[in-house]
This record gives sequence, C-alpha cells and structure tokens, in this order.
Amino acid sequence: MKPAHKRLVNLVKLAAVAALILYVASNVQWRDTLTVRGADGTVAREAQGAIRGSWEGDTVRFAARQADGTLAAEDDVRTGPRPDGTQVYVSPGFLTYLRNLDVGLFLLAALCTLFTMTVAATRWWWLLRVNRLAVGFWEAQRFTWIGMFFNNLVPGGTGGDLIKAVYIMKHCPGGRVPALVSVIVDRVMGLGSLAVLAAVVVLFHLDRFGRLAIAIWAVVLGVCLLGVVAFSRRLRDWTGLKWLLARLPASLQSPLQRIDQAVFFYRGHTAGMALWTLIGIGNHVVSVACVLILGEALNVGLPAADYFVLIPIANIVTAVPIAPNGWGVGEFLYRYLFGTYGAVHLTAVVDPVRVMGTRGVALSVLYRIQVTLLSFLGGLLVLLEKDRVSAKDLAAEAEIEAAEARGGEAGRDSTPPVR
Repeated sequence: MKPAHKRLVNLVKLAAVAALILYVASNVQWRDTLTVRGADGTVAREAQGAIRGSWEGDTVRFAARQADGTLAAEDDVRTGPRPDGTQVYVSPGFLTYLRNLDVGLFLLAALCTLFTMTVAATRWWWLLRVNRLAVGFWEAQRFTWIGMFFNNLVPGGTGGDLIKAVYIMKHCPGGRVPALVSVIVDRVMGLGSLAVLAAVVVLFHLDRFGRLAIAIWAVVLGVCLLGVVAFSRRLRDWTGLKWLLARLPASLQSPLQRIDQAVFFYRGHTAGMALWTLIGIGNHVVSVACVLILGEALNVGLPAADYFVLIPIANIVTAVPIAPNGWGVGEFLYRYLFGTYGAVHLTAVVDPVRVMGTRGVALSVLYRIQVTLLSFLGGLLVLLEKDRVSAKDLAAEAEIEAAEARGGEAGRDSTPPVR
C-alpha cells in the first residue's frame, strides 16, 4: 500500500473511531440522578447530583445539585415504592460505577486473563512446532505478549500479529510462510472457538436471542463449509478453487493462495486442530468469565448466560483492527448489546435501556483498561528483548508483500525476509 493510501486509511479509521466515541458519549448517563415517579407512572421529580458511597441497597446517600451548581447537603434517600404509591429511583452515572469498583474481583479477573493468554500462546506454540519451526515454549509466550503490547498500546497500522510473525521470522530465517501461516491459523482458530461457544449457548435462549442466533450460526456454518472445501481435494477440484485463485488479480491472488496453502497444510493435523479447538472453547469460557467477574465488580446486573452470548459477539467484531485494543468499537457494541438485550433485567429504573447501556460502556472501558495494563508486560519484554523487530524489518516485510502482490520473485521462501 502506498504511503498516501495508508495515511488515508488510518485517517478513515480514526474518524470512524472518533464518531463512535462521540455517539457513545452522547448516549451515556454521566450524572447521578434521583427520580420520583408518581402513582400514575409519570415522572414527578428528577434531580441530578452526586451519590456518596455505594449506590446499592435500599438506602442511598444522595446530594442534589442546586440551581447555582453547588451540591446540597447529603440526604439518606430510601429507594423503591412508598406508601403513597410513588416510587423513588437513584440511578448512578458512568463514573460512579467505576468509583464503586470491587478491586478484589478486578484482580481476580486479571488473573483469569493471564491464564487465557497463556493457553492461547501455547496453542500458537503448537502450530509453530507443527510447522517445524524451532521455537521454544517460553519464546512463544514472550512473542505473544509482545504482540499484545503492539495490538493494544501502539497506534498505527502495524498490528501485533505482524510483529509476532516478524519475530518468528528473525528467529527462524527462511521460515517466512510457515510463520505467517501459524499466526493466521492461530487467529482463525481463536475466533472460531469463540463463535462456537456463543453458538452453543444461544441455543438455550432462542426466545430472547433469536436474531443473534441466526447471525452466529450463519457464521459458524459458513466457516465449517469453507473448512470442508479447503480440506477436501475432491471438493477443491469440483468447486474450481485452484482455478479461481490462479485467475485472480495479483494483489488478491498472493495473500489468498497463502491462506489456501495454510489451511490445506493442516489437513494432516486435523486431530490436533480439533483438540485445540475444544481447548480453545474451554479457554474462551474462562475469558468470558473474566468479563463476567468484571461485571460483578461493577454490579452490572446481567445474568451469566447473557455474557456467554453477548461477549463473544463483541469480541469477534472488535478483533477487526480498527483501533488499538478495540477502543470506541467495543464501547459502541457493549452499549448497544447490553442496552438492547440486558434492559429486560432492570425493573427498578426509569430508563432501563439507557441505564444498562451505560453499565455496558462502563464494563467495556474497565475491561479495556485491564487488558491495557496487562499489555505493559509485553512492553517490558520489548525493552528486555535483545533482537528487537525494527522499523527496517517491518519495511522489508512490507516490500516483500508488495513484491508478491506484483507477482515478483522477491518474496519467495528462498530469500529470508530479515537478517
């Protein structure tokens, strides 16, 4: 991609993320609010202010904001129905959820995330070993965390997957294609396991997630169909896959042929891939549980089963590299999904869609803060790494990619990409 085109793409991504953040910010409840609803169901009084201490329980300490902008004296407000038929609701603003965070549960969720990252890196290590790349277990762990650092903390178009691949190529000169293949297959297996988890759980809640179930199962069945076609020689010949790839434009032919070769290579390792897919599903159960624990730390009020449907969808979409760590995209999805499907669980609030949407955004922000903090471990490993990936290495890889897209010979395996 030409520098001018790359800058344009980055600007479009930045504009899209900014638009999403502005949209989410305009639909989030920022201030603590006290609402009194009359016996006829209409809002008799509404006051903004500040909750002091916990917002949970039957009694909440609330200081109303006066006309001059100052806060009145704190008052113990009893929430819920009153003898005269009115009802009192105290709804926290965005920052109040974060201020009342259960730190112990936050740390527990961080430990769960560390565990899931270790398992995911082990799966990648297995893929590297299958490709006969001499990479040790701890090296795979180290490169995974370095990739996480670049994915979540370094702005720009250089993603963590490319960084991981280049580190492996520097470590194993001449193994360019297997290194790239391992990263691609690892990402596909991870997202595939996540989709299968959501597809199974949603079957038990079709009454509430009917539309989501159709979308999830369409993706799973489509991927399975492509896998069958890719692994079957007869179907590949019958569908004319090789014929089609050979006649595509050079800019599409090269990357698609690499993916095709990658998938077909693993045809001889289907048992191992099936096992790691099952392990991946179990690992994603833990990863969703991490978010569930954070939800409990914020007291979001969403049932556990809902997390196992909504979080996989959000994580699959945020895997698209638009912004570091999915910022903006994740908050938009959490607000929409939690507000749309989680509002039914709130009965003691005036505007359940907005309240649950706000809780979803708070959860998304907290989750991304946790992942960002953990990603600093990868940054520490970058500082300690003796043979770091440089801008020159990335430029060399980009040059090889461009040469392959033009159909040149510069990107063949016979020429190591980096020295």
